[in-house]
Amino acid sequence: MSTESLKYGKFDRDDGKSYASPMAVVEDAGLHGGEKRSILEEWKRRVAEHNRADGIHTMDHELDSAIERLAGLGT
Repeated sequence: MSTESLKYGKFDRDDGKSYASPMAVVEDAGLHGGEKRSILEEWKRRVAEHNRADGIHTMDHELDSAIERLAGLGT
């Protein structure tokens, strides 16, 4: 796996909080649905911009799954 793919294996927010997986965003009780969706969409945008490295496609799939789960929760 390249270091490029590791770069998108987590999401770092400007406030210093990090998420190890897309599902960690979905499960964060401290965020409302709109914040969760914004984080997941931004993470997905970053992955899509750099969709050249090994492992990126897996993260893209994980992000899609998290977005679908969030939509299913009705948040």
